[in-house]
Amino acid sequence: MSQLLHRRLLMGAGLLAGALAVAWFALGGRGSISTENAYVKANKLALSSEVNAIVKAVLVQPNQPVTAGQLLVQLEDEPFQLAVAEAEAHLAQVQNQIMVRRADYAEVEAEIRQAEEDAAFYQRQLTRNQRMGPSAISEADLDDSRQQLARSQAQIAINRQKLAGLRAALGGSPDVPLEAQADIQVAQAQLDRALYQLSRTRITAPASGTVANDVPQLGEMTMAGFAVVTLMATDNIWIEANLKETQLTDVRPGQMAEVTIDAYPGQVLRARVDTLSPASGSEFAMIPAQNASGNWVKVVQRIPVRLRLESKPEDAVLRAGMSAQVRIATEPSESLASAQAQPAPGGNQVAASPL
Repeated sequence: MSQLLHRRLLMGAGLLAGALAVAWFALGGRGSISTENAYVKANKLALSSEVNAIVKAVLVQPNQPVTAGQLLVQLEDEPFQLAVAEAEAHLAQVQNQIMVRRADYAEVEAEIRQAEEDAAFYQRQLTRNQRMGPSAISEADLDDSRQQLARSQAQIAINRQKLAGLRAALGGSPDVPLEAQADIQVAQAQLDRALYQLSRTRITAPASGTVANDVPQLGEMTMAGFAVVTLMATDNIWIEANLKETQLTDVRPGQMAEVTIDAYPGQVLRARVDTLSPASGSEFAMIPAQNASGNWVKVVQRIPVRLRLESKPEDAVLRAGMSAQVRIATEPSESLASAQAQPAPGGNQVAASPL
């Protein structure tokens, strides 16, 4: 009696094992890989201040959705407005200085022309006096004519030196446009920098997303380079599946996959393999594992695989860090058609829609 029961138990176990094997192959165990070590990922944007300033107004709350370009934090801008006004005044002052130099240039040119005429006159006068001879003109008058000629020639040289200095200060020519003058360009750059720093007192959202838990407080001092608001972007969400290295043999970018989010177990999302990480997760750790020491134990490594979602859950929100289950079709014949045509147990099939 016991032998008969034993045979029946063995037969039942064999039939059960066969049924499980058939079911495993029928449900896609062949030609696909799966993992539960997968999570929802999104870009984490740490919005930093570029200036040292006091928080004047906070226009968002923790966990608040925002859109691209929305003002999040207003910093105290009065010191930067004063800097802009000072830079504008300095630019106007430099422009006036350029105009004065142009006027001086024209004046010196006129003085040179007058000095050249005087020198020509004194040269003619000296020539006449020398022709008259000692009987008609005294030696003192000749010396006076020579002195006047030398003085006018010296004045020409002085004015030409002055003209060269003014020409250099005017960029090589008085006809150079104002905007091409070096002093004007320096003053304009100072004004542009002041305007830029003033614009940095407004911290806006670079992309649509959700404000993280912490926001600054009124009166708080922000330091340049330090984060003021953290934003979780919602315009680009993906799935990161950490596959064992032994599962990567047939995984390629472009392969179809199905994703089930633990928070929404009744919905199956369509996805596609996007990229494979160039290294295992341990290689990016702050202290990578050192396998050159003694007592080494081999541990299967996991490689992050990024999946691009081609559908999103109905009436639900994907949040970074949510757990997920992933199955990737690694063979062309394994198209996950059953997952696309049939609803998940107890749930609804999700149609593809771009994120």
